[in-house]
Amino acid sequence: MYKQEVFKSWSLVLQLGISMLVPILMLVAIAYFIKTKLNIDLMLIFVILGVVVGARNVYVILRNYLKTMSNGSKESELMKKHRESLKKV
Repeated sequence: MYKQEVFKSWSLVLQLGISMLVPILMLVAIAYFIKTKLNIDLMLIFVILGVVVGARNVYVILRNYLKTMSNGSKESELMKKHRESLKKV
């Protein structure tokens, strides 16, 4: 049971990391391509745009995850223990 919760947590963290990293790398590659072909330096703008798009992806994933957690789905034992420890503090 504990190993399954750890695996779910790590998979969520990995998904969030990939969802943040992919847009940044894709837009950096596009900016590099534009720089080599047209000699226009748009790297900073594209990096900022990549961070914004990645942050939006992370927000959507977390929103959906938290929505499924609060919609009556079975809450994991780890989450119950975490909530109880937060109430004690």
